[in-house]
Amino acid sequence: MTAPVLLISATAEEAQPLRQGLDGASLPVRWGQAWEGRLGDTDVVLTHLGVGKVNTAAGLALALERWRPEAVVQFGIGGAFVGSFLSNGMVAVASVDIHVDTGAGESSAWEDMETLGFPLLDGPPPRFNEMPTDPRLSQRLAAPSAAPLLRFATTERVTGSLDEAERLQSRFDVAIESMEGAAAAQVCLALKVPFAEIRAVSNTVGERDRRTWDVPLAIRAVHEALEAALPEVTASR
Repeated sequence: MTAPVLLISATAEEAQPLRQGLDGASLPVRWGQAWEGRLGDTDVVLTHLGVGKVNTAAGLALALERWRPEAVVQFGIGGAFVGSFLSNGMVAVASVDIHVDTGAGESSAWEDMETLGFPLLDGPPPRFNEMPTDPRLSQRLAAPSAAPLLRFATTERVTGSLDEAERLQSRFDVAIESMEGAAAAQVCLALKVPFAEIRAVSNTVGERDRRTWDVPLAIRAVHEALEAALPEVTASR
């Protein structure tokens, strides 16, 4: 097997459609679950690592050490901020993912890590809250589905109200919220592995009425976009 593309998700539900199409076997791993094989003409390792930053960072670091992939693509579902004009089932790719709740204080008194003087990665350049994705890989991931490249937000907790969502969107100019992306981007930046992230919208950020959510639609949409993009992702081999 050549250096694979590492495909990471948070949950088994998000990974399942790809798992069904994967020509390969499950593997014993120290974190999460993993399968190794081929999707079409692409060698991949497919994993789901658990929800949240800690699960993502720990599982991804172990996976990078084991498989030394040529690239990492994180995929899954996320919430859309009202100002993004995205709706359920639409797909977007991250240009940057931001730790939007890593800092001090709250509301108008909130301070980010740069204001506090503590980078999350020393660099160069030092990285504070914003973790950029790989531009070339992200463009290739977005192209087949004409997905927009947008700013993503990562939180330790799902945003609980539309008012809070409006404050975050205004502060960071973000379009999609999840609980993992910035952690994965940070690990890949630190270890110098190309990283991209694609998500489909399952709900509006801050809307807690589950009757307005459509998780199955979002999972189908992100899988269609990801499978269409895999040949582009590996085209430079």
